[in-house]
Amino acid sequence: MQIQRMELPQGGESAREKLYIRCLKGAYQIADQSIQIGENTLIRFDTYFNACPIEKWLLYTTIPDLSFHARMRGSGILRLYGVSGLPDGGCEKKLLSARRIESDDEQNVELELWNKTEGTQMRGVFYAEIETGEDGQCVISECTYDTSAAPLREISLTVAICTYRREKYLERNLKLIKEQLWENRTSVLCHKIRVVVADNGRTLGEERCEPWLKICPNKNAGGAAGFARGMLETMREGHATHVLLMDDDVEVKPSALEKTYTLLSLLKEEHTDRMVGGAMLRSDYTFVQQESGGSYQNGKIRSLHRGLDLREAENIWCNEKDERADYNAWWYCCIPISVIREKGFPLPVFLHCDDVEYGLRSGREPIRMNGICVWHDAFEQKRPSVNEYYDVRNALIVNGLYVTGYSSRQAFAMVIRRTLVNLFRYRYRDIRLVTRAVEDYLRGPQWLMDVDAEQLHGELMRAGYRYSETFCGKLPDRAHTQLADILAGRSNSSNIDKKKLLSLNGWFLPARRGKPVPVMAGESPHCYYRKKKVWIYDPDTQLGFYTGKEVRQLFILLGEWLRLGFRLKKEYAAVQSAYRSAFPEMTSMEFWNQYLREKGE
Repeated sequence: MQIQRMELPQGGESAREKLYIRCLKGAYQIADQSIQIGENTLIRFDTYFNACPIEKWLLYTTIPDLSFHARMRGSGILRLYGVSGLPDGGCEKKLLSARRIESDDEQNVELELWNKTEGTQMRGVFYAEIETGEDGQCVISECTYDTSAAPLREISLTVAICTYRREKYLERNLKLIKEQLWENRTSVLCHKIRVVVADNGRTLGEERCEPWLKICPNKNAGGAAGFARGMLETMREGHATHVLLMDDDVEVKPSALEKTYTLLSLLKEEHTDRMVGGAMLRSDYTFVQQESGGSYQNGKIRSLHRGLDLREAENIWCNEKDERADYNAWWYCCIPISVIREKGFPLPVFLHCDDVEYGLRSGREPIRMNGICVWHDAFEQKRPSVNEYYDVRNALIVNGLYVTGYSSRQAFAMVIRRTLVNLFRYRYRDIRLVTRAVEDYLRGPQWLMDVDAEQLHGELMRAGYRYSETFCGKLPDRAHTQLADILAGRSNSSNIDKKKLLSLNGWFLPARRGKPVPVMAGESPHCYYRKKKVWIYDPDTQLGFYTGKEVRQLFILLGEWLRLGFRLKKEYAAVQSAYRSAFPEMTSMEFWNQYLREKGE
C-alpha cells in the first residue's frame, strides 16, 4: 500500500520549488513527472512535500514496515536517510540504505527502510537523495513510500465547502477535485470522494449537481452556518465516515486529500476519533507557514509553528515535532462523523472562534503532518472592522465555556485591551463595535439563537470602516522588510513599547502635524505614535480610509469603560451560566435544522 508519493513542482511554482526538491550542486530538469539529473549533481528530497514523517506514521497507524520504491535509469547513487531532532536543537542523521544504479534501461529500485520485527522505533523523517558523478546522468520517476499493511477500515470522505460569491476560487477547487481525484483512476480517491457546497450567497443554483457534487443554497449566517450545513447534508446522505471542512478560496494539492484518506484508513483504533488538520501556508510568501494547529491558553489564541520558512531543511523535522494543539482551523479540518454525532454541531457564531470552540469541545488533539496543507491569504494586513465584533463577542462565549474560573474581571480586561489597541490605531468605529459585541453577548444565548444573523452582519458592516479610498501620495515599499519580520517572528500585534505605553502611545503628547501618513492595516500601533492623521490601507487592494487623532475620543472611551465595567460586573455571571445551560440546544441537529430555514419555509 502506498502511503506517500513523490511530489514535483508544477508550472508557476518557482517560488516554492524548494518545498519539493533541493539541489545542492549541479542542475536538473523536470519533465513528465520525472526528474532528469545532470552530471555532478546532488539533489535531496528532505523537503516539506517529499520527506516521509515516519515518526507520525508509526505513532498514529499500524504499518508494520516501510520501503522506498523508484523507477530509475542512468548512472548515480540513491541514498536513504533518517533525520531527527536532538534536545539541544541539533539533529541526528543516519544512512539507512544505498544503491548504485548503472543501467541504460529503466529499472525498478526497492530499498527497505524499516521493519517492525527489527524492534527499532524510528524517529523524525526519512528522505532520499541522488548523486551523479562527473560523467553520470540519471532519470528518476514514480518514487513512493510503501507498506505491506492493508487498510483497517473503509473510508468515505465528503468535502464540505462554505462559499459566499467566490465563484472563481470555488470553480478552481471543484475542477481539481473532479479531474485529479474523482475521475483519476490512479488516485485512491477515484469515485471515493464527494463534495457538498453550502452556497451562502445563493448564486450558484442547484442544476450543477453531479454524482460527486451537491450544491445547497444556504442561509447566509456566516461560515459557522455554512459548515453546519455541510455537516447536516453529509449526515443526511448517511454514507460518509468523515467530513472535511474546507474554505472556498484556498489552494490545495490533491495529494493532501489523498494522504488524509490513506492516514484515516490506517489509524490505530485509539486515534479514530481524532480530527486531521491541514496547515496554512501563506499565499503571498508561499514557502512560509502561517499556522499548523493552534493552542488556546487562558482565552488567548496562539498559532503553532508560525513563520517557519519551509524551504529550510531543519524546519521540516522541526515542523513534525508534536506541540500541543487544541484545534485546527477550518480552512482544512477533517472530522469523523462519529465525533459530530457525539459532540454536536458548531455554535451559531457566524464567523471566528467556531473552529476553536469545536476543537476545545472535542477534547482531542488534531493530527497534523507535513504535506497536508492549503495556501491561503494571510490575515494580519486585512483587519476588517466587522472582525472586532465577532472576535470579542465570540471570545466572551468561548472563554466562559472553557476557561476555568473566567470572571467578569477577566472579561473586562480583555475588552480594555481590545479598545486600547483600537484607540492607538485611531479606529474609533471599531471601538463602538467592541462595545456592541459586549452588549450583544449580555443579551444571552436566546438572543443569539433568534437574531437574524444576515441582517445583523449587514448592520455591522455598515458601522465599520470601509477600505474604499485611494491615497494621493506614494506608498512605502515594505516587501523587503515584511518577509524578514515574518520569519523573525515579529508580530504586528498589540505589543507596545513600555516607554510609549507610559504616554498611552503618544495620546498624552502633542501630535506631529503634517500630511496623512500611509499605514498598512495590520501594522503595530507603534506606527501611529504621535501621528496626527493616517491613511490605513489594505496592501493587496491598495484601498483604505483616512482617520486621525481625536482627543475627545479618549474621554468617550473612558465613559464606555465605566459603563461596560459596571454591566459586566452586574450581569456576567448570570449570562455565562445561561450560555452553558443553552449549549446543548445551540449545538443540536434540531436547532440547526430550524435555524437554517429561510423565512416563509
